[in-house]
Amino acid sequence: MPIEIAKKTIEKVLSYLGPGRKVNFIWHGGEPLLSGKGFFVEVADFCETFHRNPIENSVQTNGSLLDRSFLDFCKERGFMVSLSIDGPRDIHDIHRTTAKGDGTFDDALRALDLMREAGLTPGCVCVLNKANVGRIDDLYRFFSTNKVNVRINPVVRSGRAVAAYNELAISATEYGQAMCRLFDHWFQDDYRIQIEPLYTILGNFISPVVWGCDYHGHCLESIISVNPDGSIYPCGRFAGLEEFRIGSVLEDSDLHHLFTADLFHRLTRRSIATVTGCADCTFAEICNAGCMITAYMARHNINDRDYYCEGRRMIFAHIASQLRMHLDSIAVA
Repeated sequence: MPIEIAKKTIEKVLSYLGPGRKVNFIWHGGEPLLSGKGFFVEVADFCETFHRNPIENSVQTNGSLLDRSFLDFCKERGFMVSLSIDGPRDIHDIHRTTAKGDGTFDDALRALDLMREAGLTPGCVCVLNKANVGRIDDLYRFFSTNKVNVRINPVVRSGRAVAAYNELAISATEYGQAMCRLFDHWFQDDYRIQIEPLYTILGNFISPVVWGCDYHGHCLESIISVNPDGSIYPCGRFAGLEEFRIGSVLEDSDLHHLFTADLFHRLTRRSIATVTGCADCTFAEICNAGCMITAYMARHNINDRDYYCEGRRMIFAHIASQLRMHLDSIAVA
């Protein structure tokens, strides 16, 4: 992304939000560090010219280009850093390779060590796919041993994953079974590390407010995605799908009219009332019809059920059961 488009994005987002509203710019891709440290220095400097908004910046990286200089900058300027790690070496190196086909696990571990040396809290994203869905015990052991907070995302038919989807794809049942097993490890280990979305789902059972972009049903009210050419999409999972392009930071004078357009209204109308089977679901209030892009990826219909619906129901039911037994044991004690 050219720095001019980054600055125009920042300016238009903050103008749309108005004073006081907190915003988090997440720089991901692709590999965002290919832009170089200078890009992010300019981003940080430009953000500081907007004193009326609390601004956070986050970088999602494979870690191969991380060095101490960049991490010191992140520490000084308040940038959060998250790594992409799919598990221990024999799992991670299956799909995360260099252009020459070499594994990148050592780069990821080196990046973890550098983050700790710089005083940053390590965190990562792990994509649950065909290579690791049957290795949940190994995944938990790896992240727990390395004391790394992790977000587990099931693979989505989006972006570059479209071309390789058949070799990556898992079923809804496989997803549900894997995450239930992961929850048991985590729950019995007294939450030694933070695991998303388990942490959020558990909280949603006991909180009056539902959190998490997959669950609260209003994600489009707080997220947009901007491609390197300035094109705007409802979220990063829609990025590149031309039918969901809602505008451009270069073409549109401001963002206000984008959110009154027919396309945006069509997307925001999706709810438990429009998706068959959702209204009568036991977990409707903490799921809110799930993610529309995982609904769209199966039959190109956003009003289908979330592809991972059955898996999510398994997870919700399992967590509810474990939570109930835990509370009953406390009451008896």
